[in-house]
Amino acid sequence: MKLGVPVTVNNLIEWTKVEILSPAHMSRKNSYIKTISTDSRTIQKGDFFIPITGEVYDGHEFITDAVNKGANGFVMQDKHVDKINKWKSSISPEIWEKLIILVSKNNLDFLIELSSNYIRKFNPIVIGITGSVGKTTTKNFIAGVLGEIFNIKYTPKNYNTEIGIASSILEIDSSTQFFICELGMRAKGQIKALSEAVNLDIGAITAIGPSHLEFFESVEEIAIAKAEMADFLKKKNGVLFLNNDDEWTDFITDRISCDVKRFGRNNRIDFNFIENEMDGFGRYSISFFEENRKITDVFLPVCGYHNIYNACCAAAICTYLGVLPEALKHGLEDAVLELNRMQVFEKNGKIIINDCYNANPPSMKRAVDTLKQISVKNSSRSIAVLADMFELGKQSEKLHYEVGQYTGKKGIDVLVALGKLSENICTGFYSVKDKNRSSFKKKDVYYFRDKEELKANLGKIIKKGDTILIKGSRANKLESLIECF
Repeated sequence: MKLGVPVTVNNLIEWTKVEILSPAHMSRKNSYIKTISTDSRTIQKGDFFIPITGEVYDGHEFITDAVNKGANGFVMQDKHVDKINKWKSSISPEIWEKLIILVSKNNLDFLIELSSNYIRKFNPIVIGITGSVGKTTTKNFIAGVLGEIFNIKYTPKNYNTEIGIASSILEIDSSTQFFICELGMRAKGQIKALSEAVNLDIGAITAIGPSHLEFFESVEEIAIAKAEMADFLKKKNGVLFLNNDDEWTDFITDRISCDVKRFGRNNRIDFNFIENEMDGFGRYSISFFEENRKITDVFLPVCGYHNIYNACCAAAICTYLGVLPEALKHGLEDAVLELNRMQVFEKNGKIIINDCYNANPPSMKRAVDTLKQISVKNSSRSIAVLADMFELGKQSEKLHYEVGQYTGKKGIDVLVALGKLSENICTGFYSVKDKNRSSFKKKDVYYFRDKEELKANLGKIIKKGDTILIKGSRANKLESLIECF
């Protein structure tokens, strides 16, 4: 990855707690680092290698490979210093003498400190989005609007970890006016640390729900952890945007003291919307208002009622920043959104809702809502193809069961479930009694453990004229099912 502006080894020493390995390498202090990589597989000539210790692999195992591919140096954690002679023996003396070799306490911390100091060098306005659902879409809406007017950088795809955010920051240069990032979370204190690292000015919490329960005991713990964003915003005199219609918003506001702006349906809040009409693909025409003053009408390029909230959050932030109505409308309508996220299209006489990038209980329920709305609009049969959700910890079976119940209560015509955990979705679906039927018949539910078996049978289940939702966690890779329709 190319840095927006090259930095010197001296910069690294000043900004972080690294040291040069030995006096023999002191002559490298004024050397410039122009490109970095955390992945030895993608090393290019001249890259500076930052090996990260992960759950499966330790990047230090690939230092020799990185150097032999052309890396101009590396930083290593001090616990690996005893391996220096082993690495040195595998690298030619001519190359070894020219290497930039630094030592850190922790390479991930080094990368975060580097990016944190780097962003403060240029001081763009930083917008950070967190929440259990909607982070990526909201970020992309904001980028779509601001990118039409300003020079911006933003985290690509769903790069919301320390590595992804830091790597994106290092692409900033002196022309960057805004940096827009997604802040992910798997532990208490992580949002607070990321807010500090990116030098946050404006924050947003899209919604709170039961995601990543493998790492938290309750949704209340998740809400408290997400609200850590407010601690840094208070120091910075920044502002936090909250979804007024989320059940956890009052809980959060009672515990924070930074400036807060609310968005949602209520016309007595800072920024609100009215939905006007939905087309046959589940896309809405909406009107936005700031303190009861109409801003603009927008036709959203993505399906789903829940995406109105993501667009409203983006519109509220951009209006707060002074974006004019016409630019807001144009930016939202032309925003480039991610693949496999609420993409709706027609194929062979069927309407497909492809939302298979990832899944948690709130996003599953929102997707089921969208399926129902589109099928009703088109008077079609509704088919929910749902697969396992991961990282839900001890509550996993219960939460899958509740998704099944929710799907049944919504009156979805057919459930197709995939994966070991999704057997609980079937059980929840069966448990619901419909007004028009004493209970769901066995033919309403199809359960598969194996994806290839599912693919072989989909053609027998789905008919022309159906509306089909595909949804599951990323590991399921459900996009491969689309070829079956």
